[in-house]
Amino acid sequence: MATLDFTGEYEHRIDDRGRLAIPAAYRMLFEHSGYLLPGPDGQLELYTPEGYAQEKRTRTANNKLKAEDRRLARGFFGRVRQVDLDRQGRIVIPQPMREQRGLSGDTTIIGMGDYLEIWNSDAWRSEQSEIDDSYAQLLQDLAATLDAVDANGRDEESS
Repeated sequence: MATLDFTGEYEHRIDDRGRLAIPAAYRMLFEHSGYLLPGPDGQLELYTPEGYAQEKRTRTANNKLKAEDRRLARGFFGRVRQVDLDRQGRIVIPQPMREQRGLSGDTTIIGMGDYLEIWNSDAWRSEQSEIDDSYAQLLQDLAATLDAVDANGRDEESS
């Protein structure tokens, strides 16, 4: 099965019942449900069933014998909510999630490669400003990291 990257920025509105339209190009990926999870930066993350399965493996890779591993698993499983699309291509975001993330009215959906993020539009504009201010430095840091990895690879090959 071919994969599709979630990309772009989409302006939508959450109605009084908490319904949010998913961008039309991505609706077919959520026809069997989706999974909402509060993200670490004030947003919600929306995963396809396949994306959720991968994220579950990543976030719960440890065996839960240590307290911090159990906490991570509780934080993940206790917060995730399964959602279904209605006939108009909308999901219902549970009220507690809407309240925690300040989601009502204007909302921005952001493609993040393997999942979508759902932001309060004002919070997204603030985050976007932070990104704009630091993007060049982030790219330079990435280039330096890649150069270091490449140099280490060459050093190991010459040994």
